[in-house]
Amino acid sequence: MRSPRLESTVGIARSVGLAITLLVSACAPGALRTPQSVEGAPYPHSRFISAVTWDFAAIVAQRKARGSDLWPCTWANDGDLYCAWGDGGGFDGDDDNIGRASLGFARIKGIPSLDDARAIVGKNIWGSLPYAEFPAHFGGKVGSMISVNGVLYAVGGFWTLADSQDPIHASGRGPFGSIAWSTDFARSWQIAPWSSSMPLGSFVDMGQDSPSAARPYMMLYYLRAEDRRHLYLKRIAPQRLLDDPATTQSYQYFTGVSWFLRRARWSLREADAAPVFADCNNVAGPSAVYDVGLRRYLLTAGHFPSGNDTDSSAGQVGIFEAPNPWGPWATVGYYENWGNFKAETAGDFLSLRIPSKWVSADGKTVWAVFSGLKSFDSFNVVRAVLSVR
Repeated sequence: MRSPRLESTVGIARSVGLAITLLVSACAPGALRTPQSVEGAPYPHSRFISAVTWDFAAIVAQRKARGSDLWPCTWANDGDLYCAWGDGGGFDGDDDNIGRASLGFARIKGIPSLDDARAIVGKNIWGSLPYAEFPAHFGGKVGSMISVNGVLYAVGGFWTLADSQDPIHASGRGPFGSIAWSTDFARSWQIAPWSSSMPLGSFVDMGQDSPSAARPYMMLYYLRAEDRRHLYLKRIAPQRLLDDPATTQSYQYFTGVSWFLRRARWSLREADAAPVFADCNNVAGPSAVYDVGLRRYLLTAGHFPSGNDTDSSAGQVGIFEAPNPWGPWATVGYYENWGNFKAETAGDFLSLRIPSKWVSADGKTVWAVFSGLKSFDSFNVVRAVLSVR
């Protein structure tokens, strides 16, 4: 297949550049934020989604997989969600120490319900025996997952025997930054042979088994190591997901939108990348899903003033919407104490994720999964209802 002609750009195109420029100016020392901001939010309130109502009733009543956190998920072509957890026993161990694995993968059936805790059922597929169906042989942490043509891909930092005597139980993110993949619904995994220090990013969830693959690119948001206040966007053809980014030009980086035809521009050089999202606060754990019913991209991201992750919290989170993955963004909600449990979760933000399977057909009701510290070191679900004008 012939690659589309890449267009380069000197700066951010005016169609998205104006919003970014205003935002950067608002972050300058002594500058005033726009009066349209929502309690310090980086963007004006959405004119499309007028409000979001969160229902936290299911968190305690339906908490599962105690002692395990992170939970990036993807909707596979068999109809189930496949999710990764870190440092715990997952669903079958249901404890921080019982069946503990540095990294595990689980299958989740069903869609959450406020009335029925059995509406979703989790099962450990890959982890520590006998609390998983198949044994783990490496460890680490996974930050994002995607399913493409029946293959599961997991981006993360891994522990292998080359880096640890006991990689299955080694805590924290491993030093081997790469992509693992499974062709048998998480029963077995392989890791790409390269390790990259470049930020691999977080996949945009486009639906069951990634229908966006027919376009033919997967998109990822990422933070630069030296820039925690801006998100950047890149895309890659599915068949090139396992390419070494250091030796191949497999990724294309968003550089702006053409003024005349309003088409996205892409470059093979990361240095040309233009930010697509910005916050005066530092950004953490971005996660995005395409809401088919609303024809909107929903982005969740943590925020905290310092650059120290220990100052973040599950309660410091924002949710934003846009018609395109590069914007223009509008604020749906921006919180400093989301859920009123900031004190218990203070010290880490581990993403607020909305699996596309858990988005209603009309796009107005979504379920999200999140984790944190203390009792929130678990699989927690929360419902949100979007009020649309």
